[in-house]
Amino acid sequence: MSLENFVSELESMGFSEEVIQEVLQALSDLYIGVRIPYKIIPKGSGGIYYSPIRTKYWPYSDIIEKILLQSGFVDTSSAFTVYMPEANWYFLALTEKGVAVAQEAYMSKLEKSLDFVKDHLQRYKRLAPILYYGAIYDESLGRIYFNSKPIESIDRVLGFETTSIIDAKIGKAPEPPQKRRTYHTAEELWGKVKDIYGMQPLDMVRVAFQATAQTQTVTNVVNEFFSPLYERRLVLLIPSYSKRNVYTDWEKWYVTSEFMDVVKESNVGIGQEKLKEFVTEFVSLFLLYLGSKHYTKGEILKTLEVILDENKELGLSYDEVLERLRDLIQEISSSTGSISGFNEYGEPESPPFMVMDWERLDKAMMEYLELLGSRAFSLV
Repeated sequence: MSLENFVSELESMGFSEEVIQEVLQALSDLYIGVRIPYKIIPKGSGGIYYSPIRTKYWPYSDIIEKILLQSGFVDTSSAFTVYMPEANWYFLALTEKGVAVAQEAYMSKLEKSLDFVKDHLQRYKRLAPILYYGAIYDESLGRIYFNSKPIESIDRVLGFETTSIIDAKIGKAPEPPQKRRTYHTAEELWGKVKDIYGMQPLDMVRVAFQATAQTQTVTNVVNEFFSPLYERRLVLLIPSYSKRNVYTDWEKWYVTSEFMDVVKESNVGIGQEKLKEFVTEFVSLFLLYLGSKHYTKGEILKTLEVILDENKELGLSYDEVLERLRDLIQEISSSTGSISGFNEYGEPESPPFMVMDWERLDKAMMEYLELLGSRAFSLV
């Protein structure tokens, strides 16, 4: 069914223009978010259920839900309900039938606001590299998102054990050594991951920007950028959720691929030398992080080789990155005393440096990532 036919049906059934416009806006929202938490039923002691509460994420009347449900455009089944000890969260999710109509509703809205969007992108052109490279893809929804809250832990941004971008691109931490005859080497890790991701090369540019996009510095500007777009309902702010939890204190900006197409068209190119310098700085931080997580000198140097091999088009220099790593280690050693200098003469199985204070080292790495976030704004 086309959007035009659907509107004609609603008109023929006597629905007012106001109701029809509300339906179209709700469909547009659903296209952005794919599924939206629309009501909560709090629970009391002894299994008591209280009256449903409308969420702020679904500002539409009951009649809109009824129209969408009876048209077969949305599903509210238990498959889209999150059962928590203190409350049940109920979601509206687009059905296969509803996707096409919802997409038309969203595209109509985007096209009407195209001049505003392009002007807005021009005003925030310093954010262009972050928008272009820093978006994170939610595979479960098929949607791009940006965090509305910074991540304050270097482990959550760069750690193998988390659901961060590094985890998504590189894979999980190796199995415990007692399950194997030998430890995983860095080469094994990369080989395993390349198999998982269909031999796709690691895009270090995207990793660098996605990591810096999670800093306080960048998040503040991202929120500022998306706020007027949210007022026009061209993007949505939705809480993070899993099958067992809804995290209202951790919201995400959900963005459509159609919106990102406009971003790409408006993208201001980054000079090759500036990009090369930026990625060099990030890779040195990444290698420092690996060294802080007990990877050996040989493993982090092998990782550097693989990064360069996977990103030949950047023209990164092994010697330049290694020199920057040495300098960064020395800077942190001198300013915080949390680590020693680089282990120049150590064998491959030796540590790249000694750690004296883990907490101060983590803080120093996070501060350096914040600095990279600031530098990302000066690339165009």
